[in-house]
Amino acid sequence: MVDYATSLLASNTTFTDQMHRMDRAVDATMDTWQGEAAAAASARSLSESLAASHIDTAVIAIAEAHASHGAILDGIRTSLLAIVDLEVPGAGMTVSDDGAVTAPTVPIGGAVVIAALLQSRLDRQADDIEVRIKALLAQFGDGELRAAQAIRAAQQQLDVASNSPQAGAISPVVSDIVSGKTSLPADPAQLHEMWSTLSPADKDALFAHDNYIGNRDGLPVVDRDHYNRIKLDDELSRAEACDPTVSNRLTDLQAVRDTIEKDPNRMLMLLDTQSGAQTHAAVAVGNPDTADHVSVTTPGLNTTVGGAIGAMTEEGTMMKETTEGLLELVPGRESETVSTIAWIGYDAPQLDKDDYFSEESIAGAIQVAQPWNAQAAAPNLSQFYEGIDASNHDGDPHLTAVGHSYGSFTTGLALQETPDGIVDDVMVYGSPGLGTGHDLVDSSLDTLNIAPGHAYEMTAHDDPVAHMNRFGWSPGYMSEFTHLDTDATTTADGVARQGATGHSDYPRLGDNNELRTSGYNTAVVIAGLADVPGLLVTGDSALQTGGIDILDGLMDLTR
Repeated sequence: MVDYATSLLASNTTFTDQMHRMDRAVDATMDTWQGEAAAAASARSLSESLAASHIDTAVIAIAEAHASHGAILDGIRTSLLAIVDLEVPGAGMTVSDDGAVTAPTVPIGGAVVIAALLQSRLDRQADDIEVRIKALLAQFGDGELRAAQAIRAAQQQLDVASNSPQAGAISPVVSDIVSGKTSLPADPAQLHEMWSTLSPADKDALFAHDNYIGNRDGLPVVDRDHYNRIKLDDELSRAEACDPTVSNRLTDLQAVRDTIEKDPNRMLMLLDTQSGAQTHAAVAVGNPDTADHVSVTTPGLNTTVGGAIGAMTEEGTMMKETTEGLLELVPGRESETVSTIAWIGYDAPQLDKDDYFSEESIAGAIQVAQPWNAQAAAPNLSQFYEGIDASNHDGDPHLTAVGHSYGSFTTGLALQETPDGIVDDVMVYGSPGLGTGHDLVDSSLDTLNIAPGHAYEMTAHDDPVAHMNRFGWSPGYMSEFTHLDTDATTTADGVARQGATGHSDYPRLGDNNELRTSGYNTAVVIAGLADVPGLLVTGDSALQTGGIDILDGLMDLTR
């Protein structure tokens, strides 16, 4: 069994080497071949690579089953042979195939009593040896059974992954989708339920039909990450080959690759270079499907995938660590886990910092003052929330929507489209408004589908955006929001944290590589610990914060 496993792995290495040669040959061809036929060939290559990947995984499983169980059986066999070939003959005894041990017969002669005592002693010794042998035979039998089960399961995996019509055929449901007769469910919960019934061949067929299948909300995040990484490799190769359909996205694609390769706990939940004016991407730190607490952070003005996905994911990593550290401080909550998601799933308004009168800056200035970009993004962000809820193993994770600047406005519009019970808490900072209007009577939480006591905001000193009230009242002016502090302080976890000032500091790490007070407050909310006395650092409303800034400014003028 062990030798067979070694031989099988060697053959599999030859197979995978051939597949890698095919991949390189296709990539080299794509350097000079473009157009619809090239895209079709690239898609076919992806399909073949997927099939090969499944075969590779199945063959490795077969080899590992033989190797691991063969080693176990060999250990039992060695122990058995030590008894049967050495100990039993050395004692003058014999052993039958079923493990029965027979002691030699002691000649009686004239010493009947002594002979009887000696025979009794040998019989007991034989019985003891027989018990040990039969126990090892039983272990060997059980080991053989487990080995057979493991090998059979691995073989079935290979049968499914093979190209035989019986094993690799796709289901009628998927066949209808691929042929265009029907389509995948748009509702994330329905899609998740359907996806759970599909075979690997079905899933691969859907990917070959739609290379952006990994962006579908409701799919398990493991599958989203799997297919999006394959698509990333494909688009990155084509961008590097100057394919005009993706060549202008090279910087974004490289940033995504560098971000997810930095940590194996990062998962690519969204990759889209085609539907918007900008590249869209979302990266999770930790698996949202297995986490108890999940956050989705939506950024604002001047955010791009190429310029921000790496930094946002780093901030998300620290947010996850800080949040889980807070949970460890609360008895009974120590084992709860967290996943943070950086969502750049829309075209954020852009200003050219080097030329505010450029065409891009003028267009960006108009966009950031208008609701258009946020309105276009809201349905996608809302469905992203629903997808997290649908695919989570618990069925209802504690989900926090986080938004900064124009991204908070996008978050507000998305929440208005999200059914009750999906998003549990909302945290916004530096917000120009959430699209809830300028009514004098604050009823924002009903509009946002958030329960009372679960909406939080932060307004830092010297942040003019948080006082704009452009898209409805800024949340710092809304009574239904809990106002949290951003000043420097030592928080309940004993960390001395720097404060956040201006419009951009809220999510950033301080000089000590710790979250600022604003980030700490966000971690408390994400952990679902806002109701634990002494954890949140509460602060003033935007009216008070802004008033202090004005007074400070007046004092500066008189000096």
